[in-house]
Parts: sequence; C-alpha cells; structure tokens
Amino acid sequence: MLVIQGANDPRVKKAESDQIVIALRDRKFPVEYLVAPDEGHGFARPVNNMAAFAATEKFLARHLGGRFQESMTPEVTTRLGEITVDPKTVEMPKRVVVV
Repeated sequence: MLVIQGANDPRVKKAESDQIVIALRDRKFPVEYLVAPDEGHGFARPVNNMAAFAATEKFLARHLGGRFQESMTPEVTTRLGEITVDPKTVEMPKRVVVV
C-alpha cells in the first residue's frame, strides 16, 4: 500500500495514517509512506504533487507491472527524498490520561 499524507490535513489526521502504516508494517505487508509537512487535504504545491505522482507511478509499475519514468527534475528528486518516510520509524505517540 502507498500512503500519501499532508501533515496539516484537517480531515484525515496524520495519526490515522501513521496507524495504518504501523498496522501494515507489523503484519509484514509492504507499505510505502509519504508525508508532506507543508500540505493539507490535497496537495497544493506543484513540487509536492510531482513527487507524489512520481512515487505513485513507480509504486504502480512495481506492483502491477509496467514501466515508469525514472528521470525527475532535481527539485522533485530532492522533495521526494524529503517527504519519504521509512515505515520502520513510524510510532504512535503515547496516550496521556488526564485524571
């Protein structure tokens, strides 16, 4: 599964995507995760869109067969590296119980 999340999304909170990534990872399912810290529900910045499209294209080619365009502009390559999250590093925050 490919999970793409805007960190400022008011509709789908990042914690919900984290939870999905953790559940898949812990069950040994392949999962890829992108988190854009400067986006909300739907990407507005063109460089983030292009990075998400490139990741999606590569993901679909890998899992469904086919090909993808390997070359990207330096800006998109850099941004994709910045927003790609290693699923092994995703943790749920500890719950704090207020009494």
